[in-house]
Amino acid sequence: MALELRTERLEIRPLTASDEAAVVAQLGDYEVSRWLTVVPYPYTPKDFRDFLDFLEAEPREGLAIHDAEGLVGVIGATDRLGYWLGRAHHGKGYMSEAAQAVVADHFARGAEDMHSGYFEGNGASARVLEKLGFAHTGQSRRVNSVAQGAEATLKALILTREAWEARHGH
Repeated sequence: MALELRTERLEIRPLTASDEAAVVAQLGDYEVSRWLTVVPYPYTPKDFRDFLDFLEAEPREGLAIHDAEGLVGVIGATDRLGYWLGRAHHGKGYMSEAAQAVVADHFARGAEDMHSGYFEGNGASARVLEKLGFAHTGQSRRVNSVAQGAEATLKALILTREAWEARHGH
């Protein structure tokens, strides 16, 4: 995947140390971090620096999403799609826009099926995935949510190349 993408309203690029304050502040909101599997709550600057170290091996696991004002969220797109938006940026269509760009790039590079999922009760995330053409696999499983300090039900989805191409006329 190109490590930098632009959409009508957004720039998607690798996370850098300059994103630390915005990421820590936004993931410091339990209403954001509770929907993620491996993100702790509270989220600290050390957590961010550890994540940056992790991204050295695979930068596509965490790309910054910026609008004209600054960082609004993060998206990871390898064979798995994961993402979050700061609460102040919900309801603007940003995640659908960013996800469309990274998924299109994923398939344009010749990559195969993409997997994702959402915690039961996270209707906003379910809608983003459905708009992209992800389909439920029929599988759900209990996984640990670090922020919640408990297990939560994760609904599994898949987007096949065939489904993507059928939806987008390729």
